[in-house]
Amino acid sequence: MKLEQFYLYDDDPKVTLTAYILDDSPEMMNGKKRPAFLICPGGAYMFNSDREAEPAAIRFASMGYHAFVLRYSVYSNSGIKFPVPGKSPAYEKSVFPGSMREIGMAMMLIRAHAEEWKVDMDRIILNGGSAGANNCAEFAIHWNDPELYGAIGAKPEEIRPAAAVLGYGVYDYVLMQRTLEKIGDAGRLEMNRGFNLAAFGDPDASEETLKKGSPINYVSKNTPPMFLWATRDDDTVPVNQTLAMALALEEAGVPCETHIFENGQHGLSTADQDSAQAQEQIRPDVAVWMDLAGTWIKKRFALPLPEKCPDWREGLGI
Repeated sequence: MKLEQFYLYDDDPKVTLTAYILDDSPEMMNGKKRPAFLICPGGAYMFNSDREAEPAAIRFASMGYHAFVLRYSVYSNSGIKFPVPGKSPAYEKSVFPGSMREIGMAMMLIRAHAEEWKVDMDRIILNGGSAGANNCAEFAIHWNDPELYGAIGAKPEEIRPAAAVLGYGVYDYVLMQRTLEKIGDAGRLEMNRGFNLAAFGDPDASEETLKKGSPINYVSKNTPPMFLWATRDDDTVPVNQTLAMALALEEAGVPCETHIFENGQHGLSTADQDSAQAQEQIRPDVAVWMDLAGTWIKKRFALPLPEKCPDWREGLGI
């Protein structure tokens, strides 16, 4: 495997794309191109979670796919670790649609190296959890919006994602606000205001702004297939976010597979020890989502392998 890191901006070393490129071999792909995962870690648009970065890349690489981790613009890049509503200023780069556009920039960077790395640009799968899932969903919805591809100097077909694998994401900000108000948890409501400050530049973003930034409102026949998962116990992002997104995809005729696990906290990532900060984040009953996603992806984007192995005797002249 070859690892390389690239900077998306000359003046910002915190916004990076890390490439995990599988070596070519005459015994395996023998020059053929592989599909790839483009991974956006979560972190409430305040930071990029290490737990949702390399562990996911390594797991997807073990399935035979190239992997790329995009550390997109987040609030902490401003020098303020966590925004305080009413006191902290907005950080323009993390405000929608800034971070979403960086997915397109990453796609174009990968395209520039596609021949060298043997990447199949027609089979790029987006992956993310939490805010990363939101960012990927935003891009999956808006990839053919002139305001997106025009801003990065691309053609829409150059940045079209083939699918998305998303975990415990926010897809409808208005529903999120109303659900938290109904629950009546002051702490979660204040946390959501911090999220809004990082994502929209305003802790008390208007309903119009929240609707515009909610990917669920823009699902169409051009939206790529999605694999969604979440846990019912999630006390940060209500599970109805995932259910609502699945329904929107169904109504638009977009293929979707959805898994709701009964138990498990927010931000489980791979739900195994490779991404765990503590024992409570190791959940074998939830960790199966990786295998389920792998099966779902293989159904669509199996590696282009021949039916049978070559006869080993031919090389020996037998």
